[in-house]
Amino acid sequence: MAENGEEQLVAAISPERFQPFLEECRGDVVVALRLYAWDAEVARALYSPLRDLEVSLRNRVHRQLTGKFGRSDWWNLRRAEPNSWGMRKIRAAEDDLAERGEFGPSDVVASLSFGFWVSLVSRGGHGNYDMKYWNPALRHCFNGVGRQNLHDRLGIMQSLRNRIAHHERVCHRRLEEDFRTAIELTALVAPVLAARHEKHSQVPAVLARKARVLSGEEEIVL
Repeated sequence: MAENGEEQLVAAISPERFQPFLEECRGDVVVALRLYAWDAEVARALYSPLRDLEVSLRNRVHRQLTGKFGRSDWWNLRRAEPNSWGMRKIRAAEDDLAERGEFGPSDVVASLSFGFWVSLVSRGGHGNYDMKYWNPALRHCFNGVGRQNLHDRLGIMQSLRNRIAHHERVCHRRLEEDFRTAIELTALVAPVLAARHEKHSQVPAVLARKARVLSGEEEIVL
């Protein structure tokens, strides 16, 4: 039976949210609380490379499509506009920005989700993104990486990014592989950022601490 303080922590987290951690730790509440804390720490560490992947991807894709179509609001050209899902996202972003005052294409770019930019390297359904975006423009951004492989790996990063943004657990994932994927994808569009994360990221150190944290050898703040 957990002590009163541990019970209060679990109640604050919520038993439902805590249950996967408890199951992973074979019912040991103390170890599960350590895992919960470590999970938050590794999520914070991963957020930095994921943020820079998202920002550098959207900037690179936007620059490429601006050059291809000759205008920074390329989505307003009939021949360049995304599929209906993509256009709904753009118009929603524009409506939101209009409520705050004047805005330009760069504001729209910054307002669009990671999922929007990932979608532009998909086939696009009836939007025919292979012919509209990939073949004439975007394939030149990614150093020979195949479109499907790129889209699949970006989708994995999008899923991880969303889990972190919504405070969902990540400790069950292959986080070392996730980190490596984030670095490799960033290197395609912004090598200088990838090199910086390769050198300075906290992720490897946090991953290496997991066993010591779970054993109680190292303290960690919940």
